Amino acid sequence: MIPILGVPILNRPELLWRMLDSIDVTVGEIIVIDNGDVIHEVPEGAPSFTHVWPGYNMGVAASWNHIIKMRPLAPWWGIFNFDLTMAEGDCERLITTMDQTGGLVLLAGMSAFGIDRETVRKAGFFDENFHPAYFEDDDYKHRCRMAGVEVTSLPWGASHEISATMRSSDHLQRQNFYTFPLNREYFGQKWGGGPYREVFTTPFDAGGSPRDWTLSIDRLADQHWTLEE
Repeated sequence: MIPILGVPILNRPELLWRMLDSIDVTVGEIIVIDNGDVIHEVPEGAPSFTHVWPGYNMGVAASWNHIIKMRPLAPWWGIFNFDLTMAEGDCERLITTMDQTGGLVLLAGMSAFGIDRETVRKAGFFDENFHPAYFEDDDYKHRCRMAGVEVTSLPWGASHEISATMRSSDHLQRQNFYTFPLNREYFGQKWGGGPYREVFTTPFDAGGSPRDWTLSIDRLADQHWTLEE
């Protein structure tokens, strides 16, 4: 069983329902972080379903963190993109690996992954300065490596409408053209190089723990995405 299945979404709810329909294992609870006010009716027969509408776009890292913080006693959390369609056996492989080894288990990269409590203890929460999207996953994988967390990549058959949110809106694409390079720059400053070319073993080569980050309110305000102009 997947104890908690967390899914952030910004738009295109039809892809969310398709993804949830493709889940072929038991799920304890589904938590959807609705960053765009797109869910207005939950389909009949859905399992335990919690709809969180913050009233603004929290961003990917903050949404992932919120899912974990909502259910901190869960042994582990499955966090999936809404624009996936899972193949038969994908979720069962994730469950088996999480139950046997734990750590950070990548099913479709970090488009679908499992993360357990010990990983959060060692590597911390996701860095919300990568706002609202991109490079938060690369940052976390590097932090796991530096913290001694096992990172496992599984074979998978899921189909993925990559960047479905982005491709649905010229307005979102324009905003991403602004925020993507800022997140890439922040990653380079934090780790001394780009993904898989990292030099630093601690953030900004300042010592301390790979867990460490301080949220910048100015960064959140500057890089905030809206659905409409």
